[in-house]
This record gives sequence, structure tokens and C-alpha cells, in this order.
Amino acid sequence: MSGGHCLPCGQWREETVVVAVVEVNSGPGRLVEACLPHAREYAAYPLAPQWLRDDLAALEG
Repeated sequence: MSGGHCLPCGQWREETVVVAVVEVNSGPGRLVEACLPHAREYAAYPLAPQWLRDDLAALEG
């Protein structure tokens, strides 16, 4: 967890986590970060990656 730009908030947050990895065929991909409240919201979606749920559980555990 580190500071970064929360994509849903559109603002800089002191604590963000990676919620998605964008892969592209040519050039570098990118990481999508969100603050903890938005990350928890995203993790509740059925298609959210299992690693996100695991990471959040470890943070809260």
C-alpha cells in the first residue's frame, strides 16, 4: 500500500492499492490504483480478480 492516484476518486490519496493490471500488446501496460474504500467496492464485483480479494483480506486481517 502506498500513496497514489485513485482512479475512481480522481484524486491523490495517501493509501492506494492496485486493483487491476492493464496489459497491452505493444508498449508498457499500467497498474490501476484505488483508495481502500473503492478497492473494497471493486473487489465485491464477481469479475474482480481473486488476488485483489486476497490482498485486501491480508491488509484487514
